[in-house]
Amino acid sequence: MHLETETITYRNGTVLRIASLGPKYAEAFLRFMRQVSEETHFMARYGDEIDLTPEAVAAERKNQGVLANDERQGMISIFNGDAIIGNIAVRSVGKGRKSAHRCSVGLAVLKEFQGYGLGTILMQTAIDFAKKAGYEYMELGVFSDNSRAKGMYKKLGFVESGCLPDAFRLDSGESIGEITMYRKL
Repeated sequence: MHLETETITYRNGTVLRIASLGPKYAEAFLRFMRQVSEETHFMARYGDEIDLTPEAVAAERKNQGVLANDERQGMISIFNGDAIIGNIAVRSVGKGRKSAHRCSVGLAVLKEFQGYGLGTILMQTAIDFAKKAGYEYMELGVFSDNSRAKGMYKKLGFVESGCLPDAFRLDSGESIGEITMYRKL
């Protein structure tokens, strides 16, 4: 996926940049994922489970290269300078023709930048991309206790289609369900 770089003005007047990721951002992306995963339990992994070794960066670089050259998949990030502060991934569901009409998304925004519409900007950008890429449905999973995210997704036209109880188990022992949501594009 290639998205022309755009600028957006953050509420405090800071100019941010929204662009597709590529191989050169592999380490920055992993650092972003580690930070956002340390800030909240709403991510699928804990921060210390995100590897920053040279081998992990090389693997992510390869992954980013594949996505950057795929017309139907990719990652879009919001940057504050050179730092990634928000990201959304658009991925095909499956590899065959039977599911070629479906894509999934995963969204994350650093805690410091939440509540200012950046998640909505990323979701809308992903929705627009998915439509142009020929997808008919977009789907996602969200922690059942993440009411802020569920509200945003509903505002953007997503509907709940089910819940997997006990989908995630925190180190504290708490069990949290995952809500599946989808949107017809």
